[in-house]
Amino acid sequence: MSNRVSRPTKDRLIETARELFLREGIPQTGINKVIATADVARMTLYNNFASKDDLIVAVFEREAALRRVAIQATQEDLEGRFDRVLALFVVAEDVASQKGFRGCAFINLAIEAAASDSALHALAKEHKAWITANIRAQLGEGMFSDPDSLAQQIAVLWDGGIVGAYVHQSDRPIHQARDAARTLMRVAAQ
Repeated sequence: MSNRVSRPTKDRLIETARELFLREGIPQTGINKVIATADVARMTLYNNFASKDDLIVAVFEREAALRRVAIQATQEDLEGRFDRVLALFVVAEDVASQKGFRGCAFINLAIEAAASDSALHALAKEHKAWITANIRAQLGEGMFSDPDSLAQQIAVLWDGGIVGAYVHQSDRPIHQARDAARTLMRVAAQ
């Protein structure tokens, strides 16, 4: 019975921290703000998470899962390789249109909270590797001479489009990144 009671509180803490971390940044979001915004006692937070880093890991594991689901759902009914790869940029537009958008949450995680040898940096790196692996899977076999490099190049465009959207406060960089990805695939397919 205690799992039923603590699970919603744990979820509320993760969701509250997620909103705050994505909107305000990890260093700018103290535990006291998470506790006050989630309307829980300090002990409740520490009964669910041993440290702020544990909470950060839970938040970004959830964010990575949400992104994977969004990407796969966008690609699901598309038949062509190009369309499935370019669908990632639709998700990027959705991310950039969210209130409080601050660029790529995982690049921010790697910069704001994580030394390059930390678990948090590894989590950001793992998410980026999943994006590249997804692109590579969509490219398939036989059409491109070097699909591994092509997937890595498109992943760089994905990151650049999202960062550019934040810097310029416009989705235009995402559209340009998508167009560049389309051009790369056309050239690589010849």
